[in-house]
Amino acid sequence: GCQLERSCRKWEFFSEAILSCLTFAIAVFHAYGHQWPCQVIYHPRKRVGFGLSDGEGCERLWSFLKPLIPVLRVSGFHQRLFVLDYQVRHLHAKSLACFGDWLHRWWLHCRKKMAVASEALTSLDIDESILRDQWAAQVAHQTVPLARQSKNKGEEEIARVLALEKILEHQQIAVNDLEHQLITDSVCDVIDLNTCLLEARRKLMVTTTLVAKRRAALGVSDRANLAALKRNVYLQVRMNARAVKTRIRERLRQRKFELERLERAYRTTLYDVENKIQDHVQAAIKRREPTILKLVSNYNTLYKQL
Repeated sequence: GCQLERSCRKWEFFSEAILSCLTFAIAVFHAYGHQWPCQVIYHPRKRVGFGLSDGEGCERLWSFLKPLIPVLRVSGFHQRLFVLDYQVRHLHAKSLACFGDWLHRWWLHCRKKMAVASEALTSLDIDESILRDQWAAQVAHQTVPLARQSKNKGEEEIARVLALEKILEHQQIAVNDLEHQLITDSVCDVIDLNTCLLEARRKLMVTTTLVAKRRAALGVSDRANLAALKRNVYLQVRMNARAVKTRIRERLRQRKFELERLERAYRTTLYDVENKIQDHVQAAIKRREPTILKLVSNYNTLYKQL
């Protein structure tokens, strides 16, 4: 679902009018093979409109057809098509006959999970709109691209700080100009001027804080000449180490979110499908361990260079 949506939008396979009517997602058992930011957006349990559907219809069909593999392996082409067609028709008729029981069973399961979720929300004593806003903020934060190592990492960061300082100078000039107008009483609408002055001071404060954070990340003082540090080897290694540390922290945070589901599984008795999901989560976590270990090794190497 993630790659399909990206391709559809990048190569314009469909118009925006059609894409606005489509919702992309990943099958539940395959979602845990994706990175956590991808799961946050495309996991059916986190996607509006999917409910408890898992998107594994094709997997179930293949599972039902699996017993025919030994027989059809030595069959002819037309016989194979006939048997598969007949089996699919049989499965279709069987599913229709049991559809009522299946719907009743899942309806009870859905109501049970809804009751548990509603009880948990009620016990929190927090407005639902606040929780939704916090979730939206979490999604926005966790889907920001992570910093990468680069040969020019130090120069790039210095260029950003210098650009911010240039913006800071212009904002300071604007604030001084507004204050001068207010002192000299050279304006007609004082209320409007005060509003503009407050907004200009707010922007100045935000930019000042951002510049201070950027300089702190570089590890230089306020008096340091940033332009002279563009080719500094220490600064280059420091910024690359910081990028690696950020990636390690994000990987561990993603791992924590995935482990939470396993911890809940150990404390409660879950539905059979949920137990299968736990197995997929555990396998996905184990697959990502080497990546985290490699990042830690790279960070230790950069730290030794410092």
